[in-house]
Amino acid sequence: MAKKSKRATKSRASAPVSDLLRLPPGPVDLASIDANGHPGFDGDKAAGKAALPLLAPEMAELQERLYANGRRGGRASILLVLQGMDTSGKGGTVRHSVGLLDPQGVDLTSFKAPTPEEKRRGFLWRIKQRVPGPGMVGIFDRSHYEDVLIGRVRQLATPSTIEKRYGSI
Repeated sequence: MAKKSKRATKSRASAPVSDLLRLPPGPVDLASIDANGHPGFDGDKAAGKAALPLLAPEMAELQERLYANGRRGGRASILLVLQGMDTSGKGGTVRHSVGLLDPQGVDLTSFKAPTPEEKRRGFLWRIKQRVPGPGMVGIFDRSHYEDVLIGRVRQLATPSTIEKRYGSI
């Protein structure tokens, strides 16, 4: 088993994930970003499928430490925001990667169109209600980013309201 673990970690880049996923400063050119990219992993899809289950023990240990820290008064939590069009792979990401975690420490929220009650509240109210508590891993299937995008594209809010929402995000 140790051999397999070494192979799985060998493909990971040495840079922190936050650096691998961060956009460069300045204007963003979405066309220049590889939609099929996999920052920090140099293998193909088959290699990724084989490597993912090998991460389960490490993920379980890290999740347990996060949870224990939250129970001892720590405030750390993790929020994974999956934003993409229908059939873009959000569900597969949850099944294959988040499925390796203990479900008792995971809170999955799928944001749909706001309900009438949510519309009466502030723009980010429903988002704030679902932010993970200490020691928890939260997953947002879609998010407040889509609310701004749809509001702008379908002209559901005035341009000044959309600008205020950008500032809030």
